[in-house]
Amino acid sequence: MSICTVSECAVMSQGMLIARNGHVRISSVVIDSRLACSGALFVALPGEKADGHDYVKDILAKGAVAAMVSAEQSMRMIALVSGSDLALIVVDNPLRGLQKFAAAHVARFPHVKKVGITGSCGKTTTKEMVASILACMGNTVKTPGNYNSEIGLALSVFQIDKDTGFGVFEMGVDHVGEMDHMLGIWKPDAGILTNIGISHLGKMGSMQSIAHEKSKLFHPGISSGFISENCAWGPYISQLRDIKLLPYGLNSTDGIQSLRPVELQGWQIGYQDQTINLHSVGKHNLMDALAAISLARSFGASGELIKEGLENFQPTAGRSRILDGDVTIIEDCYNASVDSTDGILDYLGSLSWKGEKKVILGSMKELGPVSEAAHRSIGQKLLRLQPSSAYFYGKEMESAWKVMKQGGYNRHLFFTEDFEELEKHVMHETHRGDLVLLKGSRAMAMERLVPTIKSIA
Repeated sequence: MSICTVSECAVMSQGMLIARNGHVRISSVVIDSRLACSGALFVALPGEKADGHDYVKDILAKGAVAAMVSAEQSMRMIALVSGSDLALIVVDNPLRGLQKFAAAHVARFPHVKKVGITGSCGKTTTKEMVASILACMGNTVKTPGNYNSEIGLALSVFQIDKDTGFGVFEMGVDHVGEMDHMLGIWKPDAGILTNIGISHLGKMGSMQSIAHEKSKLFHPGISSGFISENCAWGPYISQLRDIKLLPYGLNSTDGIQSLRPVELQGWQIGYQDQTINLHSVGKHNLMDALAAISLARSFGASGELIKEGLENFQPTAGRSRILDGDVTIIEDCYNASVDSTDGILDYLGSLSWKGEKKVILGSMKELGPVSEAAHRSIGQKLLRLQPSSAYFYGKEMESAWKVMKQGGYNRHLFFTEDFEELEKHVMHETHRGDLVLLKGSRAMAMERLVPTIKSIA
């Protein structure tokens, strides 16, 4: 794939070009020097732990054609690449330069129908479901993995070319002002706000601040804005953004005739005389599917195409994925918030199971002043659920453990801040025929337990 020439990139990013090879074409854009290759533009972003400018030397031998660097570091960079063919694009701020480049790239393809998805949880699953349906209607590009920040979005949009019909991108925010930068790159024609939860409360300060920032997705030019029928912030957002929001859900998504849970297989959805077999478990993922149906309908998707798209969808690693084996694992450990943890615990509680149900939970991060109360609420939930065993890992989860201990839970209960200790107990106390839920925030890396559990026979 060819994005543009080095000279065109300099113009699009509003930078100054220092090069003899302005006609050479850029084929990829990277911020990690290890990913630099022939035809790459390397954007030297300063970070908390490392500065991209210190890695410009590393890309020289990898065939990269250009580096975007800051004016502040330009003299050092010029001396560094002297005698090489590497072009320098000098900008005031490399991140803003990257974002300007990305925005100018998107503007070259006005025919692309744009979708934006935000929310405290459920963004990636909803994105995958929407993209799976729209891919049945035309060439569709989407956020790779979870590249949903103002950096990730800027990198993601370079997938767009003249053959692209739809773009489906996550627009996640964890601090005030981030959505403004993303809207500078990608102004969706249709948007979905999955929910407003307490994720990132530590950075955002208040629930109202979270709702205010995420609601910016519904910018003045948007055609359709979708929001969960259960979202308590709907009236506030509708008034704030002066938009008639379109609800989706069990009672709001047009065409839904029946909904039937199919244990570990997911859901059977009766929709417009179609029977859709959705391979995604839990009510929380059903809501994501209903959001995808509602949005796809707004783009003219037929019942047949919606069925095809949703049946093509497969859960990605760590997102409510069922791993069959001697021990069955519900792998939901990509990330964790109160809402997503509640959702997967509700699902676990709804399952009929002959063996033992075991819960292994890692800490929920970035909850700020409500962290203790949030973890206590999970302990209270588990007291009602009464799993066969409950394992807690991480400092914050001590609050949940104490609630269960003090609440009279008399089954197997374990807490530790040491992963090796957790792994040892899980290994010795899990048996063939058990059903095990793994859940925790990304920082806890609960997926490390998967090989251990799968080795049990």
